[in-house]
Amino acid sequence: MFALITYANYLLMKRKHLLNWMLVALLAFGFNACDSEPLEGQFVQEEQGNGAEDGQFVASVGGGDFIAEIVNATYFTTPNIMVINGVKSNGEVITLSIGTPDVGTFSLTATSTSPNSGTYFPTEGAFYYTDGLNGGTGQLDITSLDQDAQTVSGTFAFLGVRQQLDANGDPVLDGSGNPLYESRTISDGAFNTIPYEVNTTGDGDGDGDGDGDGDGGDDPTDPADSFFANVDGDEFVDIELVVNETTVGGIDMLNVIATRANNGTIRIDIPRDLGVGTYEFNTPISDGTDLIAIYTDGDGGESMTSFTGSITITEFSAITGKLAATFNFQGSDPLQDPAPLIVDVTNGEFNVDFVPDSGGVDTVFMADIDDVAYTPTSVEVTEEPFGDSVTLITITTINEDENRSLTISFPNDIAVGTYDMSPTFEVGDEKVGRYNPDIGNTGLFSSNPGTLTISSYELSSGIIEGTFSFTAQDATGIDPTIYEITNGTFVVTVQ
Repeated sequence: MFALITYANYLLMKRKHLLNWMLVALLAFGFNACDSEPLEGQFVQEEQGNGAEDGQFVASVGGGDFIAEIVNATYFTTPNIMVINGVKSNGEVITLSIGTPDVGTFSLTATSTSPNSGTYFPTEGAFYYTDGLNGGTGQLDITSLDQDAQTVSGTFAFLGVRQQLDANGDPVLDGSGNPLYESRTISDGAFNTIPYEVNTTGDGDGDGDGDGDGDGGDDPTDPADSFFANVDGDEFVDIELVVNETTVGGIDMLNVIATRANNGTIRIDIPRDLGVGTYEFNTPISDGTDLIAIYTDGDGGESMTSFTGSITITEFSAITGKLAATFNFQGSDPLQDPAPLIVDVTNGEFNVDFVPDSGGVDTVFMADIDDVAYTPTSVEVTEEPFGDSVTLITITTINEDENRSLTISFPNDIAVGTYDMSPTFEVGDEKVGRYNPDIGNTGLFSSNPGTLTISSYELSSGIIEGTFSFTAQDATGIDPTIYEITNGTFVVTVQ
């Protein structure tokens, strides 16, 4: 497990998007899948005092109090696992995972044949996990499990371990070359009448609604989160898809993790500032801040990391959370000697939204005109019909102090991508920029030529992000003046 623990220990979890993460995290350690079956019976016992109030999740971490501000539980009918999360506002997290949940006592010692585990995420550094191979252990008592009310209560305690790393992020080894581990004690744990959700659809977000957006309701405008890949020519059929926001060494990262029924995973770590474009996988060992792809087979094999391949990001918005890409890579265990076994991942693609409820963003519009910054005093976004079947979105900006205006127009069904700009609208699918250097005293100078890039368009919120640049010329040819509009950027909301 040496290579796998090395990669896992660099993950620092934030409190957002944690509610389903630990299902994937524990699966990454390669236990055998449990039988898939729903909860049966009522399992109701008389409540026993456990130190937690109704709806509360508490514990003692290294002797300090842990009282969660956010508490969540999900029962996954496939592969028959309950995941309980307690999250503090400072970023601390405790996660409990139990296979075949029922009233009774469970070992939290994580092994290759058990899905049970306890995990503690501190505010800084890597997480502590009840890894039985390296001294981790624990116990959970479920005192009440009410299927009708969908609530769960219990007590717990565990010893989590993590690999020691030096100042460079490399494993600390003993005299025999084996990795050393450090531990953290979580005691006096209790949760009382915690509501849980039932996930029966495997839709990838844990809310059971099948739309993939994690909000618990149907979303008719945005597609569900999706993932596809072939592994050595066979389809990787995922049942769970999550995106984690992490910070490692001050670098914001996104971890896209797909899990299939036998607990195999494909994980892609993406620096959050990467942007749209094509990038090579060329770092087989990551300190947690690198672009890297990782495959685990789910049958106890070591993690295989990408030593070659690429990812093409077609949509990436830190504001809306829209992230779409295609990818392929060959992976191997970089620590294996002799030559490692190679896995070939092809035809990969995913489309996810990692920021729920992203409406209400601030409007942004800026550009340079002849290398001088243009800053509007007002920005207005309107929709107007063009012909019988086209509606145009127009972003109108005015600098009242300088009596100038700059507008960008495009059809409202525009997709993410890069487009050539035109000087005028003829059929309605054109993209047009216009500049007026002296409102009321000069004519309009139109884009000829120019480029417009839509980097993100979230239909549910109406948030559009894009960039542009164009040469502005008098479409009539009367005024020979030419203006260069460069470094154009906008984030607007279409109401």
